[in-house]
Amino acid sequence: MDRGTHTTATALINAVRERTAAARVAEADAFVAVGDWAAAHTADEVVGDPITTLGEWDAEALAGDQFLELGGPGAPVVAEFCIGEVAAARGCSFDAARRLVGDAVELRWRLPRVHARVAAGEVDVWRGRRIAQATRTLTFDAAGFVDRHIAYVAGKATGPEVDRLVAEAATRFDPETTEAERHAADGDRYLAIDLGEVGYADPLTGTLRGTVNVHGSLDLADALDLERSIAHVARQLGELGCDPNLDIRRSMALGEIARRCDGVTTLEYDAGEATTETEPRPVHRARREVVLFVHLDQAAITGTLNGIGPGIDACTGMTGIDLARLDTPGAPRGAVTVEQVQSWCGLPDTRVTVKPIIDLTKHEAVNGYNPPDRIADHVRARWPRCVFPYCTRSSRTADLDHCHPYDPQGPPGQTSTRNLFPLCRRHHRMKTHREMATGKRWTYRPTDPSAGELPNAVIWTSPLGLRYLVDRDGTRPWPPPGPGREPDNT
Repeated sequence: MDRGTHTTATALINAVRERTAAARVAEADAFVAVGDWAAAHTADEVVGDPITTLGEWDAEALAGDQFLELGGPGAPVVAEFCIGEVAAARGCSFDAARRLVGDAVELRWRLPRVHARVAAGEVDVWRGRRIAQATRTLTFDAAGFVDRHIAYVAGKATGPEVDRLVAEAATRFDPETTEAERHAADGDRYLAIDLGEVGYADPLTGTLRGTVNVHGSLDLADALDLERSIAHVARQLGELGCDPNLDIRRSMALGEIARRCDGVTTLEYDAGEATTETEPRPVHRARREVVLFVHLDQAAITGTLNGIGPGIDACTGMTGIDLARLDTPGAPRGAVTVEQVQSWCGLPDTRVTVKPIIDLTKHEAVNGYNPPDRIADHVRARWPRCVFPYCTRSSRTADLDHCHPYDPQGPPGQTSTRNLFPLCRRHHRMKTHREMATGKRWTYRPTDPSAGELPNAVIWTSPLGLRYLVDRDGTRPWPPPGPGREPDNT
């Protein structure tokens, strides 16, 4: 690509960036205007007051304008007819306008910190609305908890992360309801094998496919055990030269696991071929393994918080709320009750592994290429996501990339907490391989840390020379190189 073509390409990308930024500002302004309109059509009552319950109103009141509960507890009620004006102004349905007004009310009155960032154009409107929709059923205090903890990362928080924080807030501020729901969910567990519904490849000819559907709802710990076993046996089948399709091998693995538990196995793995056994092999029950990554703050270590005695939740001021932070590879991350962990670990055949606390300020290095577990865990704990601009993939499943390429003949300590960063496989490939049109590649470098500290941000440079800064708070464009300067690819 010559310089003229490069300049044109850069101008086109800059035009995309500028118009996208302008659209975000315009959308934020329109969203704030919707909130202003709703604020002008509220009553003195708030959601949760008995007077706002429609069932208590008479037929004459219901025939005219009425006030609707569009936000969560503590938000004001809003006149129904004002929503029609919003629908006409935006050219959308009444239901769509009602959802929009409800989200604006929720953010304005119950999530003021997130609302301020949306209004300033720092957080996309759709992200703010996603948070508002998740907090609608929380108490007023619980919504405030979510607002305080998510406002500064609202621009990058994923849907599952929002849901986990909302679940934690519900547990902290309404533990009785949460525990009742957990016990109720136990009754929803099931496993169904549709033996009466045998699949047919062609209903017209009646060709029997010989498959059935299996579906269910499991306890998380049981699901993790099952997934680990299926993945292990499917991998063994692949090593034996079984069907290359992973989904087929996983379905076969479930049957193999069942036969092992029944004392009859049709595969002899050490022989490398499928055989039929005449004598059942001894069956040993697999032990459940629970791996706990312990996250402790100063209050947990000392047992007190600002003079408050032990057992007091720092956020709610209530006693008897014990939460465990679930951070296990292969499992959804989030907070669960200590009672739930106790139920997982209470079986006599359970092996519990407690990982040590990781000091994220400590620098560690080794001389080999592959990092040991302690360094890998450190890097992934320090950088929870892939460090490519705007990527939200978890670092738990990401590759660990040497920012400065590893040199076998180079100095010792190249594999370190200062030189390793998580990159998902797609972005690792983009960083490693050149871009076809420009002959360049994405590059990045860590920012210069303070003396004795680890880098807290990286700066990426695209093949066109555009730069982005990525830190734990998210991604933002970085000033591009000045006229006549080469892109900063160091």
